[in-house]
Amino acid sequence: MKIAVSSGKGGVGKTLAAACLASVMAESQTVCYVDCDVEAPNGHLFLKPADVKSAEEILPCIEGMDPQRCTYCGQCARVCYFNALAVGRKNAIAFPELCRWCGACLRVCPTDALITGQRVVGTICRAKSGAIRLHWATLAAGAGGMTVRLIELLKERTQHEELIILDSPPGTSCSAVHTIRQADHVILVADPTRFGVHDLKLSVRLCRSMNIEPLILINRAGLGDVDGLRRWCSEHRLRILAELPDSREIAHLYSQGILPVMRMESLRRQFLEMAQTLRQLPAAEPVADNPDVVLSWQQGGSVSSELPVSSPRESAPQPAEITIVSGKGGTGKTSLCACFAQLAGGVVADCDVDAADLHLLLEPRVLEQGVFRGGRVMQIDPARCTRCGACVNVCQWKAIRRQDDGSVTIIEQDCEGCGTCLQVCPVNAIDTEPTDDGRWYWSSTRLGPMSHAMLEPGKENSGKLVTVVRKQATDRAESGPSANGVVILDGSPGTGCPVIASVGGARAAVIVTEPTVSGLHDLERILELTEHFRIRAGIIINKADLNPEMTEKIKIAVESHHADLLGELPYDTIFVQAQQAGKTVLEYQPDSELSETIRLIWKQVQSLAGIVHE
Repeated sequence: MKIAVSSGKGGVGKTLAAACLASVMAESQTVCYVDCDVEAPNGHLFLKPADVKSAEEILPCIEGMDPQRCTYCGQCARVCYFNALAVGRKNAIAFPELCRWCGACLRVCPTDALITGQRVVGTICRAKSGAIRLHWATLAAGAGGMTVRLIELLKERTQHEELIILDSPPGTSCSAVHTIRQADHVILVADPTRFGVHDLKLSVRLCRSMNIEPLILINRAGLGDVDGLRRWCSEHRLRILAELPDSREIAHLYSQGILPVMRMESLRRQFLEMAQTLRQLPAAEPVADNPDVVLSWQQGGSVSSELPVSSPRESAPQPAEITIVSGKGGTGKTSLCACFAQLAGGVVADCDVDAADLHLLLEPRVLEQGVFRGGRVMQIDPARCTRCGACVNVCQWKAIRRQDDGSVTIIEQDCEGCGTCLQVCPVNAIDTEPTDDGRWYWSSTRLGPMSHAMLEPGKENSGKLVTVVRKQATDRAESGPSANGVVILDGSPGTGCPVIASVGGARAAVIVTEPTVSGLHDLERILELTEHFRIRAGIIINKADLNPEMTEKIKIAVESHHADLLGELPYDTIFVQAQQAGKTVLEYQPDSELSETIRLIWKQVQSLAGIVHE
């Protein structure tokens, strides 16, 4: 049996739930725990395995071009779908970190000028913790495009286990799709906050588009509007598997890396009941209807199928881009981003395109919108196909498969769109067309202009749509009094392509973390990324008083990475209260001590980014 545990956003307790479930199920049988959240794997921090064995995952890549052979014809760059090659009149450059080794460039180069090499894309680990066998992978810094490949490797190596618990990446992009597909049961973890419910709706929509009927696990049931969440689940025929309490004791145990089911008997009984239900529950039949995911800002504005194009500002200085990121979700990143946008008075951009939540606080009014076509799909014409199998042999992603009757078909969910199959087909039986992968928006809000987007569930979050959102914000940013406009970017959590696209080239990265074992682990990961791209980094510790000992460890990590500590915030429910009211903390309680602390932190952020402030 395969049980996938997923969530529409990070920080709702997904990994904690998956690890607790594995722990109680292992009391009666061997469990295989597979952490597919390769950008920020945390399950092993709680299950504490021994005798960890690890191996680097190495992938071939194009390292460069031989200047003695290269004629600068540009054919390799034209066929490279991943923009890993650039050719000018007298020079050629390879970007190994973008290469996915599809082989298209090697097939078209007329002089064999491409130089091949190898790069580490991640580390695969395996270990044991009692009756639990753990498998996880860690994506290498700068190797964002390899997320799905590592997930598939993990699943391939554990496919014959009897009971598998898959800890999925959060969100609704292709990494979640590759994790939850073919699972017998999918559990969606959500909290009853405004953000949590919104992202749950997107996850349900994704599951039902895949003919999966998910189960709902409500965490922190004392927060927000739990009655409203129950009603929504009932209206959409979703089974609630269990409700976990909102407990500071659970949060404190979590911060220390201790599974609460090991210390709280009432919680252990809840997970034992869940385990029993899952063992007896037949695979659910999919429900036909789609959940009502109507977003308030998806109305109005001119609709275009073209990407936004802004007039160049020859004399205007480049705006100061400040990206707010976190190694994991749920640290308060978006709430703080909204506060900083209010204080900055410039342009704000929501770059978390597959779990966008900033609009829930800013309530944008759409002025312009358009279709984003960032991918392409390959199709085989059966009338022309000779069934030679040349395309099957060259597909690195095993997306082209031969059927029992000898015909050849392309599995769209596995296809990366590289186009190598187009080059080898001897009868031109393969066609391609762009896919509609989402929408971009340019809006007005009460705090100023906003650039944002929504990725279609299940599509690849390659960073292309993030780049559109970011470029639109910077192109339209107006110069401020100091002739240097400010753009606040709400980045994605994790360390993959979307984060790289939102952080690279920014004036500064503000990392929001919390004093837990997973918070420290994920902070180290995101600091590796900012160091890799040489971005100035500042750290905000949220809920700093939850675990003072861990807060001190984070300060040591900040110092060792030569980053700046921008400030500390207390464990405070005002964040959730403001979120439920659709306001920033500064609007909700402008005179509170928390608001004053945020204002002081903003001054530190300005100094980090080199912005003059009064």
